[in-house]
Amino acid sequence: MNDGARVLQWAQQNGYTLTWLAGKLGYSRQRLSVALHRNDMSLALCKALFEQFHVRITPFRKVRWERDGKRKKPVGERGRTPGAGRGARQSKLDPHDEAIAGRLAEGASYREIAKLYGTTPSNVHDWLKKRGLK
Repeated sequence: MNDGARVLQWAQQNGYTLTWLAGKLGYSRQRLSVALHRNDMSLALCKALFEQFHVRITPFRKVRWERDGKRKKPVGERGRTPGAGRGARQSKLDPHDEAIAGRLAEGASYREIAKLYGTTPSNVHDWLKKRGLK
């Protein structure tokens, strides 16, 4: 029997519902249920169980493997980290900013500017908005 099943069995024997248990631990019922049924026992969950109920559980996180043998992160740790993008890149309109500002002053439309520099009117609009020229 895994640790998640042991916690569920302990709760049932003591007459605790999963909702009540989740409330005491500071978890949502769904998150606690998924963690216990999948035996995805994080260190934080183990500490909370011990501090609240003196139930000692060993932290265990399932490691999933993909076909190529690389380790797959647990569900809560997937995705890109903040700031992991390539950063701000130079636009094709940047070298022509003075000319574009002059054309706007003359009354040129976004469509005319876009056609002149080989881009879309929405790109011209976004570019102007980012630089505060609009």
